[in-house]
Amino acid sequence: MVSFTARGLVPPVFTPLNEDLTVNFGAIPKYAEFLAKSGIKSVLVGGTTGEHMTLSVANRKKVIDAWVALKKTLGLHIMVQIGGAPLQDVLELAAYCDKNGADSLLTLPELYFKPSSVPELVQYIELVSKSAPSLPVLYYHIPFMSNVNINMPTFVRAASERVPNFSGIKFTSNDLSECAQVLRALRDGQEVFLGADTLLAPAALLGIKSSIGTTYNIFPKLAQSILDAVETGDVKKARVLQEQLSLAIEAHTAEGPWVPIMKAGMEIVTGISVGPPAPPQTALDNDAKRRIAHKLKALKMA
Repeated sequence: MVSFTARGLVPPVFTPLNEDLTVNFGAIPKYAEFLAKSGIKSVLVGGTTGEHMTLSVANRKKVIDAWVALKKTLGLHIMVQIGGAPLQDVLELAAYCDKNGADSLLTLPELYFKPSSVPELVQYIELVSKSAPSLPVLYYHIPFMSNVNINMPTFVRAASERVPNFSGIKFTSNDLSECAQVLRALRDGQEVFLGADTLLAPAALLGIKSSIGTTYNIFPKLAQSILDAVETGDVKKARVLQEQLSLAIEAHTAEGPWVPIMKAGMEIVTGISVGPPAPPQTALDNDAKRRIAHKLKALKMA
């Protein structure tokens, strides 16, 4: 098995866009430095938050390169999500990451000819893994978006038997019972990353201590404080801090879809502009941004 070291909080980074919807590569260094100074050790490039499913393969490679170029100076582990594209493009991206400095891969399932069984999903992960044999490969379980709803503990055990570099999953579901079963199914060196920011504290109480969540871009220190409180056994503090994070998320969610609202929140809270969302999603209007800012100020979160 290849070595996989990413643990803890992993922000899925936004892809900064200019107003003309071209990628704003110049914004990435300052953004990465902010995360590193906030205590972040690993980032996910190309996830749902990063909108890579809307980009060409050429632009996906350029964004990957921009983050890989910063990893040594900032000490960041660069995980790259390569799915959400035709299989041949996924395999091309996997091979590219294997040769060009990424540290690990995450992949969605095939999204048109969807796998409907554990063997079919394992076969897909095996194909991807063979294109990146030197990298840890993780599966991105997000059934409410992918409509691939396969039992994850069973899948993890089967993939671990068949795929030498299979290293875990991102579990984006509110079913903490199943997530805890995944945790028990993992082998040494593998990891499960929670994908539900509002369940960070209860998941940590179950032993699920790594998480990939959009709000860790915006509130990285608050999220780390939640994990620290659980680690020290201060359950009351963990609950209070989780409530703060959950209320901050709710301040956004009334205003639209996830990525547009979070891109707006990133600028409101941190001052770092990551631009509009990529089409077909649309940016929030100024009134919606003002409402988010007002709610966050009332919560003393902005």
